Amino acid sequence: MALATADSAAEILSNLNINAGDWPPNLVKNLHLLPADQIELAKMLSEMGQSHLFQHWAEPGVEDDQKKAFFAQVPTGEILSFGDDNFINFEEAGVKEAQNAAFVLVAGGLGERLGYNGIKVALPAETTTGTCFLQSYIESILALQEASGMLTRGTCQKEIPFVIMTSDDTHTRTLDLLESNSYFGMKPAQVKLLKQEKVACLDDNDARLALDPHNKYKIQTKPHGHGDVHSLLYSSGLLNLWHDAGLRWVIFFQDTNGLLFKAIPASLGVSATKQYHVNSIAVQRKAKEAIGGITRLTHSDVLRKVIMSEIAESVATTRFGEVTTSQTTGELQNIQAAYRLNGKNYLKWFQLVQTFLKGKGKLSHLLGTGPEKGDPKFEAWDEEDSMVMSWLWNSMTPDISDTCMFLSTAKDIWESIRQTYSKVKDATQVYEVKIKTAALKQGNKSVTEYAILLKNLWQEMDHYQCIEMKCSEDATTLKKFIEKDRVYDFLAGLNVEFDQVRVQILGKQDLPSLNEVISMVRAEESRRGVMLDSVHVEGSAMVSNGGKNQSLEQLPVSENGKGDSAKTSNRDNLWCTYCKKPRHTRDRCWKLHGKPSTSSKEWGYKGGQPRNQGQAHMTAMELNQEKSQEQGELDKKEIEKLRSLLGTLEKATGVCSLAHSGRSMVINVEYNQLDPLLRATGHPDGDVNCETGYSPFPGNINQLILELGPYIEELTKTGGAIKEFVNPKYKDASKTSFKSSTRLECMMQDYPKTLPPSARVGFTVMDTWLAYAPVKNNSEDAAKVPKGNPYHSATSGEMAIYRANSLILKKAGVQMEDPVQQVFSGQEVEVWPRVTWKPKWGLTFAEIKRKISGSCSISQRSTMALKGHDIFLEDLSLDGALIINSIDGAEVKVGGSIQNKGWLLESIDYKDIAIPEELRIRGFQINKLEQLEETYVEPGKFTLKP
Repeated sequence: MALATADSAAEILSNLNINAGDWPPNLVKNLHLLPADQIELAKMLSEMGQSHLFQHWAEPGVEDDQKKAFFAQVPTGEILSFGDDNFINFEEAGVKEAQNAAFVLVAGGLGERLGYNGIKVALPAETTTGTCFLQSYIESILALQEASGMLTRGTCQKEIPFVIMTSDDTHTRTLDLLESNSYFGMKPAQVKLLKQEKVACLDDNDARLALDPHNKYKIQTKPHGHGDVHSLLYSSGLLNLWHDAGLRWVIFFQDTNGLLFKAIPASLGVSATKQYHVNSIAVQRKAKEAIGGITRLTHSDVLRKVIMSEIAESVATTRFGEVTTSQTTGELQNIQAAYRLNGKNYLKWFQLVQTFLKGKGKLSHLLGTGPEKGDPKFEAWDEEDSMVMSWLWNSMTPDISDTCMFLSTAKDIWESIRQTYSKVKDATQVYEVKIKTAALKQGNKSVTEYAILLKNLWQEMDHYQCIEMKCSEDATTLKKFIEKDRVYDFLAGLNVEFDQVRVQILGKQDLPSLNEVISMVRAEESRRGVMLDSVHVEGSAMVSNGGKNQSLEQLPVSENGKGDSAKTSNRDNLWCTYCKKPRHTRDRCWKLHGKPSTSSKEWGYKGGQPRNQGQAHMTAMELNQEKSQEQGELDKKEIEKLRSLLGTLEKATGVCSLAHSGRSMVINVEYNQLDPLLRATGHPDGDVNCETGYSPFPGNINQLILELGPYIEELTKTGGAIKEFVNPKYKDASKTSFKSSTRLECMMQDYPKTLPPSARVGFTVMDTWLAYAPVKNNSEDAAKVPKGNPYHSATSGEMAIYRANSLILKKAGVQMEDPVQQVFSGQEVEVWPRVTWKPKWGLTFAEIKRKISGSCSISQRSTMALKGHDIFLEDLSLDGALIINSIDGAEVKVGGSIQNKGWLLESIDYKDIAIPEELRIRGFQINKLEQLEETYVEPGKFTLKP
């Protein structure tokens, strides 16, 4: 959108029916910098009395980036719902834009962690067709290339560049895979392999270079991290070549996600439509799920007086998570002091460390259940154990870590601390908790605060007493008895104003559960607050003071204007909304304002009349309003109005203000760090789902779409470098020397840290079933994942492809039979019809809908593979296996009833070395009993209707 020029400022103001004299002069001078939507927002802010926000603006040409970033402080992203008009429109826009994009596959590694000895991109994404990940990616890019050319009606089809970042371990094997398969149909000139080099290791805090332990004449090196891709692209000159060729986008993705190209067309459409410099593809994320969360991190020393922060807090709850912190997160050494083990907080420390290590997949180090010495996996596990030891030391105060510094394993440290500080079955500790529980009363606390304190004490009691029951029925009886006893404790400590609800609860024939009781009392607390507040609002009066009306909380007044002392003394109906106590109001609350001196009459009445007869006392609401106006804040109605405006802006501002004053950024936080970070920064429940059933922090899947021009500009400033970090393993608590050499690391997704405040950074949230099915765990580790959490294995990855394809067909009108639950290698998964297709058959949802007509149905046991462009399903009823192969130019219509024995899934033992690795790691193989397979090698129109 074109920016207005300075000369047109008067015309702009005239069109908006604005008198230039009513606007801050500094804003008027800078109008030419702002697009129309931001000018409209400035108008609304000025009309709401917020003109002071622009008084400090500098002359044009000074701090222009910060001025533009002012309107870009609302964290926004596009949340897409598969199959609706919005999604379809973005898909079409993305396909058109695809010819202006380059794709980069980042750091495809070896599959050893999966139990597969080859490179991961050679692993079949699904075994119905045996298509490997790399083949699937290349065929998807080629399908985008063809579709984009057709939509834009170009005279010649542009070839989309494809870059693969490799390493010493994978470079030769990747090249062999491509060459042996003729680059899977892509021209070799389109594919570039960039090999990641290793970087020198450091020996200590003085950054002395480390020697190779096996060769004293060689410096030790290790991989730098997948953030190297930015440096490689910059130094190779490819970015400038692409820019000169008219390309606009660079799309980064990581290996072994068989669904990622289902999300790319619509996400690219979002980037093009919203003009994002950076667009992170994200998915809906369940709380504590093993996937990083996209968050805004803000240093706590930043005083955010800007009005847009208020909007962010209102809007972001369902779109975007925000965390305020004094530092970015690292490992356990960065936990808040309240959670660092100090000898008195063992329970909190225990829960935090155990949750952290479980999230890291390293709980076995605390249990000592790793491989034995001599096992090929022992060396790697032992290195991890040293890392866990350093984490444990760093999570303690120095005096405690010193006592276990020379223990040899993480388990030894864990057990030593447990025996020293757990106090299980400690009679003294039990007695102390009992005393605290009996003494605890509600007092000035809200019902919620009071209940939390009691629950914390009860949790301590449960830990210290550790009651073991031999009979399950007795255990149930005891549990009910303890809960009933705690209900009595809770009710006994409540304030007197809850007598009525207390009587109601105790009068019930069946005593409610503890949580139900707390909920009932909280409801009564809310009712009292609302009812008593409304009484005072209705009972307010207006008095005149110098021509200005102010609200005066009404007291009984006699006809002669003097207060009725008898009525004044009756304060039983008064209620303070600040300290939650009766017989006074907020404006006279000693807890809020302090106790007046005994000589002061300012808070009292003389003869039933205020001391200053013409001075009205302002209500708490007015005081808050006055304070709000002084601080430049908005009330809820104004925030709602701004939210409505922001939702209708044609050009979204994105998740911006990444580096605003260097104190705030929108960035990924690893899942194992997010929950402790939240708890340490004023969110006591940690990482929990909101009312939508999902976490407010979208899940980061490490797929980025960057606009090429700004990307080149930023890398030119840094020479291609991305901010690095070190994560050393220290020998001891002094943290002066390393246990083993460390390396400088960098991460691909840390690129936004370098961006200026004016950068437009957004995210696109997709349904998880559509966009995210990573393969990163072996069968054995996946089987240990708690039920209900994603396995992220080859088994779940393949089943996710079938599920996504089935749901897409179902959305397109095909009757898909419901899945069944089956267990493979200890993993319970949904088994949908095994439906696959080449990307060129169904690149977008609109194209898939176009190729389906009539009444089609597919049974759960069926298999269908469509390997051609122009295959149409018309009134198809499939109960078995159907395979269609066709060349370009062959139009095939498939219909009628097709029934055969089909292909069956059979469980296999993942430890059976006689079975190929690519099947063994899934826990199943396909028994191809019978199928209908047709191949069309000539152009023309064909019909298959048995």
